[in-house]
Amino acid sequence: MGATFFENRFGVQLNVPLLYRSYQRPEGFDIERGHVSGLGDVALLANWVVFKKEDYWPGCALASDGKTIKLAPRMVPEFSASVNLLAGIKFPTGDASRLAEEFSENETEGAPPSGIHGHDLALGTGSYDGIFGVQIFLRRRAVFFQADAQFTLRGDGRYSYHFANDLSWSGGPGIDILRRGADSLALQCVLSGESKDTDRFQGRVAEDTGVTSLYIGPRVLATWGRMNAEVAVDLPVMMHTTALQTTADYRIRAGFTVHF
Repeated sequence: MGATFFENRFGVQLNVPLLYRSYQRPEGFDIERGHVSGLGDVALLANWVVFKKEDYWPGCALASDGKTIKLAPRMVPEFSASVNLLAGIKFPTGDASRLAEEFSENETEGAPPSGIHGHDLALGTGSYDGIFGVQIFLRRRAVFFQADAQFTLRGDGRYSYHFANDLSWSGGPGIDILRRGADSLALQCVLSGESKDTDRFQGRVAEDTGVTSLYIGPRVLATWGRMNAEVAVDLPVMMHTTALQTTADYRIRAGFTVHF
């Protein structure tokens, strides 16, 4: 969930993630089942529109003067392009207490190993992190292309655990299913990925934390008034890990944004 302010060249965006994770993992010769949920790490970002171009063609729409309905001219964008840069900070608002499990992990001889650890279940990193990114958007009437990339520079975390820097990106073509003025419903095919190095715990490399992944799936986007919403399904097509790790069979992501 997010909020954006100042609809010009500069803006401020507040991201407030709400997380839910269910899991089951071997605990010795038993199976532990549970879930974690709550507020994640809140991020405050500044946006700068470094390039924006719009070409219009005259359209029309129904308008009312209170007594009659008549056609009124309205400029409808035929082509648009924009490039946004963003930078900000992520705060350690998410519960990072699961990281303390890293101190007490012990393997039972003969028992199956677990691919789910404290760093997988923590709702936050326990660190102040820098975020830097770029967003590109192109539109030709009902067809559009959107892409973005984001790099996260990690700070020192809690419990002697330091998450690695990571790079994530996504993008793909889309088409408007429905558009009425500023309101729209669109469908996009998205290719997304992540590259993350191994974390460090007590100064030593955590071998089971590096990942390079690639996903593909549909995204539905809706805009009405000052609000935007999206729902996406990601299906893995490539997954490379540095050791035994639990990875997603699929991901479902949803977001909601209000512009002030």
